[in-house]
Amino acid sequence: MAPADAIAQCTTPAPDQAEPFCALVLEQLGDGASNLALDESLLHRVSAESAGVETFLRFYGWPEPTLSLGMAQQASRVVDFGYCRRHGVAVARRATGGKAVLHHREVTYSLISNDRSLFPAWSIQDTYRKISAALQQGLSLLGIDTTLAGSATGRRRNNRSHRSHACFASTFHHEILFAGKKLVGSAQRRTLRGVLQHGSILLDFDPSLLQGALRGQNLGDLASNVATLRSCLGKAPEFSAVVSFLLDGFRQVLNARIEPRPLDSDIRSEAEALGRTRLVSPK
Repeated sequence: MAPADAIAQCTTPAPDQAEPFCALVLEQLGDGASNLALDESLLHRVSAESAGVETFLRFYGWPEPTLSLGMAQQASRVVDFGYCRRHGVAVARRATGGKAVLHHREVTYSLISNDRSLFPAWSIQDTYRKISAALQQGLSLLGIDTTLAGSATGRRRNNRSHRSHACFASTFHHEILFAGKKLVGSAQRRTLRGVLQHGSILLDFDPSLLQGALRGQNLGDLASNVATLRSCLGKAPEFSAVVSFLLDGFRQVLNARIEPRPLDSDIRSEAEALGRTRLVSPK
């Protein structure tokens, strides 16, 4: 099944509305770099001084394996470009920080917002907590009971794997675990007016492909510390089914009504152009 792309635009309700209205856009951009760039373009949009109050919620897949780098990672130190070229792995830089993620068989979510009514405290931890609650609710509807990483767990696993370039080698506050294993890896970026958080929910996992794409890494027993939807359920669910349950989770936690709407052509064009600049190659 080809990966799909879903974007939900949530606006502050009118006085006679009981909940925020969310317009769902089902559309797929051509490559992973463009989808990452669309997150960034939407962050630019909600961060502008002239921006109205908006929230964008997206779910998308990957047409080819793509290694995304945190904005501060040095590609020459992290990426084995020869291996990536031989195995058809694209390399792109995302707008958020953190460590490298191999996007392949997964559902990627992103939430971009400047709405203080949805996130009243407007703190990093509050935003993580609320988005994690929505993801957990969606996963629960899918039949997966999860927990959140606490401070002790986060410190312990981070100290053991601090030299790794891989995101899923470490667990931090409010990240989602299944049976103590990391199921969702997330990263966040904030501006004065807006916030972007996105992350990976693994349908399946190929540790050998990740280890080969990263320079000088021995990921050891990483596979035994990572949960996937396949390992949780006994089989990998359909992408569209996962998106449906996650959308229900966000509806319930954000108290938002979601209905279809096409993606703005200007934003699409901006993201596709920006995506070409976010591809990374050896220098």
